[in-house]
Amino acid sequence: MRYRQNWQGLLTICRKAGKLAMGLEPTKDALYHGIAAGVLTALDASEKSRKEAAFFSSQAEVPLIELPFSKAEMGQIIGRASGVLAVCDDGFFRRMQEIVAQGETRIE
Repeated sequence: MRYRQNWQGLLTICRKAGKLAMGLEPTKDALYHGIAAGVLTALDASEKSRKEAAFFSSQAEVPLIELPFSKAEMGQIIGRASGVLAVCDDGFFRRMQEIVAQGETRIE
């Protein structure tokens, strides 16, 4: 329970700070321009979206994390149902990686 609350709080703050690119195309743009610190994918993101996110994040040498949330849950947390997100702040993404180290989320 605490694990999910950590994610919810951090994603909400990140969105309010304007440090999330929401959607596959905005994520690719953030990676292309070098402003993405990391990429997040929802559990139920389409196979094509996950493959593209993994490809573009590896090309940009940016880590990718699979979130423990569905797109619908993401919609409740950040206000927009999206399967792929780019975090455009090193501090936020570092904290997300710490949460991953404490939980069971997959990181690539």
